[in-house]
Amino acid sequence: MKNKADLTAKVQAIITMGEKVLATESKGFQQQTFVNEQQFHDFRISGLSLLSRVFGDNSQYYLRFKSEVTSPGTSRTKRGLGILSAATTELQDNWVETTRGAITSEILADFMAMAEIHIEAGNLQSGLILIGAVIEKHLRNLCLAGNISTTNQQSGSASPKKPLQLTGEAYKKKLYDRQQHRRIISWLEICDNAALDTMSDISVEQVQDMHADVSRFLAETPY
Repeated sequence: MKNKADLTAKVQAIITMGEKVLATESKGFQQQTFVNEQQFHDFRISGLSLLSRVFGDNSQYYLRFKSEVTSPGTSRTKRGLGILSAATTELQDNWVETTRGAITSEILADFMAMAEIHIEAGNLQSGLILIGAVIEKHLRNLCLAGNISTTNQQSGSASPKKPLQLTGEAYKKKLYDRQQHRRIISWLEICDNAALDTMSDISVEQVQDMHADVSRFLAETPY
């Protein structure tokens, strides 16, 4: 499975980063050992970002890494490496059951079913907001599977990329064609207007057609 191999490689890259942090070890007061502070924090941010995207913010891997890899010392760095090593083993042994990617399709299908109920009841705004959330989540996972970063790194912090940026990068990497890219941009504009309560006149039939088109897009672009 491409997802499995790609994500395992990403975790391994961060493990390599951590090993380089350990190589900067130096002794301090009362035999305490320290590592390069900047490299340590780069390692910490990268580890948290990946564990969050792959396993979720409530997973034990993410929570343990966040609480234990806290200060630039040898022990904390080694703890981080141990957590990442365990995460790698789980990805290799039980990818389908242990990552968010495996259950995403079911969750998104549930959201699309909820959107359909709202649309049929005439609650077009609610239906479109749900569809917009589905499109954004699908784009993030599709980009992750396609080895495209879903965050922007600025001054040592990571911020999620906007859906328009994600679809642009997915198109450039040829995850889908220009026509599909343009459809996605149109969908995002409609859903954003619904979220901002600035919807123009749109019929139930048009929203139903959009719902069907988005459903086809989900089916045609698995990850």
